[in-house]
Amino acid sequence: MLSLVFGPDTVSTANMMTDIAHGLCTCGHKVTVLTTMPHYNPSDVVRANPIYRSRRLYTRANEDGVDIVRLWMPLKGQAVWRRVLDYVWFHVLALLLGIIVIRGRQDIVYVPSPPITLGLMGWLLSLLKGAKFIYDVRELWPDVPVRLGLLKNKWAIRLVYAVEYFVYNRTAAITTIARSFIDNLVRRGVSREKLFFTPNFVDVDLVTPRLKDNDFAREHGLVDKFVVFYAGNIGLTQGLEVLLVEVGKLLESQEPRAKNQESSSKHLGLSTQDLGLRTRPAIIVVIGDGAGRAKLEQAVRESGLSNIMCLPFQPFSRVPDTYATADVCISPMKFGFSYDTVPSKIYTAMSAARPVVSACEADTESAHLLCEADAGIIVSPESAAEMADAIQQLRHSPELAQRLGANARAWVVAYYSKTAVVAEYDRVMRLVSQTA
Repeated sequence: MLSLVFGPDTVSTANMMTDIAHGLCTCGHKVTVLTTMPHYNPSDVVRANPIYRSRRLYTRANEDGVDIVRLWMPLKGQAVWRRVLDYVWFHVLALLLGIIVIRGRQDIVYVPSPPITLGLMGWLLSLLKGAKFIYDVRELWPDVPVRLGLLKNKWAIRLVYAVEYFVYNRTAAITTIARSFIDNLVRRGVSREKLFFTPNFVDVDLVTPRLKDNDFAREHGLVDKFVVFYAGNIGLTQGLEVLLVEVGKLLESQEPRAKNQESSSKHLGLSTQDLGLRTRPAIIVVIGDGAGRAKLEQAVRESGLSNIMCLPFQPFSRVPDTYATADVCISPMKFGFSYDTVPSKIYTAMSAARPVVSACEADTESAHLLCEADAGIIVSPESAAEMADAIQQLRHSPELAQRLGANARAWVVAYYSKTAVVAEYDRVMRLVSQTA
């Protein structure tokens, strides 16, 4: 496995790769991981660990049966040029270590995306190791920088799509996290026979329905609040610095109306408990980091809003309690970007039995997932009004929120558990290794 991130980094891809590696090991595979020192968002405990912040060029250790080679990597910076240099560093050094340090022949070289250029390194290593090459498409990466306008030069755009085409056509198999990705890749000329649906997943035994009144909620004064929850990357594809501020303003403007419902609620036969659920003040809690965090924090400061709380990434052990604190989880994306990825936060929210409000197009994987599970509400991307209305609908209808949350939990346990998805990866690996 060649991966830019791996545990104990807590970014979603790192968690996925860690679970896949250990899951395949449990299935009987001998797994070697070539990755980085924790650098994306390491906790204070990880930063203090001399093993993970060693200045050695690389370290090697066996962790629960998985052989892990970690190369030194500086802590993630926010500047684009700095991150590009880090990418180049990883590509070059990973190729050299893959040749020199990881000796012998492998059966399979498995590489998750993005970036697409990592696929080139995986292909080269597969040639040198006499292995089959499996590429895991977790994001239609060339599409993302093009949509963001980060790639504008027509020759550069042609180049990255040429690299994409080259990588896809050198694979023995391509796994994807979205059924819509498969259709997209077929349209780009990839054979459907070597495409496999291996969705994001969640550890349903770790993230379970829990009580809102927990240590995390008490620490941040959230027990008596209606918590609108976002956790994950604060990047350029979500537009949080605009959307969440507008949603925050709408929720704040509707607070007096929510607090003055007592007299009318008596006519509707609402219990004191139901009334309390409906009148708790709403607060938006954002946990995460990324290229857009500074803009979000600045926008919140300039707005003067007091109902948006920005917190750093939390230790992985606290993830279950953070989601338990939520009353509704949100997954916003800008127009067009839901076609290129599937936020793993949706699966985590579903496992916690929390309803999801997803800002995405109706024909995307995210929308299909929530609709077939009957686990949330789909709203238009970049529409603060629609998102605020959906949040208020769940806020004032606890029975609806509870039903959607229960549906979400049942669906993710049945179809998107770690056990179920790792079993599909195992099937693909064995199928590829047995193919001439």
